[in-house]
Amino acid sequence: MDLKEARDKNFTVTVRHPWELARANVLYSLSKRFLNTEQKFCVMDIGCGDTFVTEYLAKKFPASTFYAVDTAFNDELLKTYRSRLNLPNVFLSSSLENITNQKNLHAQLILLNDVIEHIEDDVGFLANLLSKPFINSKTIFLITVPAYPFLFCSHDTFLGHFRRYTNRSLKKNLNKSGLHVLEIGYFFALLLPIRLFQVLMEKISISPKSSGTTGLVQWEGNRFTEKILKKIL
Repeated sequence: MDLKEARDKNFTVTVRHPWELARANVLYSLSKRFLNTEQKFCVMDIGCGDTFVTEYLAKKFPASTFYAVDTAFNDELLKTYRSRLNLPNVFLSSSLENITNQKNLHAQLILLNDVIEHIEDDVGFLANLLSKPFINSKTIFLITVPAYPFLFCSHDTFLGHFRRYTNRSLKKNLNKSGLHVLEIGYFFALLLPIRLFQVLMEKISISPKSSGTTGLVQWEGNRFTEKILKKIL
């Protein structure tokens, strides 16, 4: 979850939306497919938000090291999140430089989950990242972004998004940056009509647009419904 949304919940999230749980499982499945999980590896979760994905994967790969970085972290937030962590293989930082000044550090996996849409020059950001010494030709990137420009709404504005992507536009920008795309696709198509309905209702509504979170983040369902939706997604 983005730290802007976490702030609305006082940085305490006790119930996760099935969408978040299912997405974390997608990332876990992709990690297993593209990495040698029989060996220890290093993961950098850049723009980690409230560390949910980092913690989820760190539990799945306890022998590996995870660095969770978000420029929205301040000293107080770092103290809060570090006090909650029970995972010795996770390290938090507000700056990539604080981590990457370590000698002989090589990242096998870079996570950019809903990050590059926040950056005006996404191509330049990725190209600069590729120039870092901790990345080489064997480093795998797992990147998720919000899909379809026609779904851009007040929630995107609230989160500071510059754009939404199609597979075509995303692949074009990734190639421009110097990345070679191994696999690309959409997921959670079941949520598309729900999201489209929400956006259409916002556009025709005469009431002020919401600047907060959407129903895709807030979850008030019961555990049984959560398990069913997670399985379907």
